[in-house]
Amino acid sequence: MKRFLLITLIVLAAALWQGAAAQNVAAMKSRLAAGANPVTVTEQSDVQQAVRTVEQRPARTKVNGYTILILSDNSQTARENANKAKETFEESFPDTEVEMYYESPSFYVAAGRYLTKEEAIIELWRFRAIFPKAITQSREFDIEEFIIRPELEVVEPELEDEE
Repeated sequence: MKRFLLITLIVLAAALWQGAAAQNVAAMKSRLAAGANPVTVTEQSDVQQAVRTVEQRPARTKVNGYTILILSDNSQTARENANKAKETFEESFPDTEVEMYYESPSFYVAAGRYLTKEEAIIELWRFRAIFPKAITQSREFDIEEFIIRPELEVVEPELEDEE
């Protein structure tokens, strides 16, 4: 429930951020000039240039977050160890996404995607029951990975009331 609330807040913040980024100074000036008590805004030229520079920046597509590294192995049996760790994790924690990847010279198994270190640490203690050497790891994620799409949500059927 806590994770759902956090993700919902992130999506809402992203939507508001996009809306705020879409506003420009001209639109704000016209709204201030309208109404019973109009306001006149005078900008300095360097401020105008700074605002234009910010408005022309590309939209942010990455976010810093955390994952839990449950295995890092560069031995001769690293691939087998990583596969075993991934299988064990999937059996023990089916509700959490896990991935295995290779970055020379090691195989890694990482679980979950978290926006805050606190959330990652809470899950870390749960995972350490089976993987005592697990640690949190900071990583960069695509923002898309945290967006909940309504068309992808599972909708449970409503039960009919018996009378």
